[in-house]
Amino acid sequence: MTDIPPRPDHPPYYAAPTEPEIHIHLTPETAEESRWDFSWLQFGRNTRAIAVSVVAAPWWAAALRSVHEEQDLAGAWFMAFAAMGVAIVFDHARQRFVTRVFVWTAALGALEALPVFRALVHLMTGSAS
Repeated sequence: MTDIPPRPDHPPYYAAPTEPEIHIHLTPETAEESRWDFSWLQFGRNTRAIAVSVVAAPWWAAALRSVHEEQDLAGAWFMAFAAMGVAIVFDHARQRFVTRVFVWTAALGALEALPVFRALVHLMTGSAS
């Protein structure tokens, strides 16, 4: 038997361990958010919408008053809540200034035309007087 040594340029039979790759991820520290964040109220947007709807709300209130006089108070409440619901759905879907004006117009018009306090007392106590 002849012993033949391997060629000098022949790779060994096992794979040499490779150097591990090191990845460093730096995350900057962010300041802790304040618990008193009222940005969800959107003061500027709502203030401008209220300023515009103050002009249109009396017309809506007049329409609700005429429904109250010609039909019934329940009909006027239904009309007010239906308009408020549609305005809120549109505002939630579109989130535009005009839709926010519609929401505030529906709310202010109902407050101007309908007996809100008396209706709340009647709702909570059941007393019609």
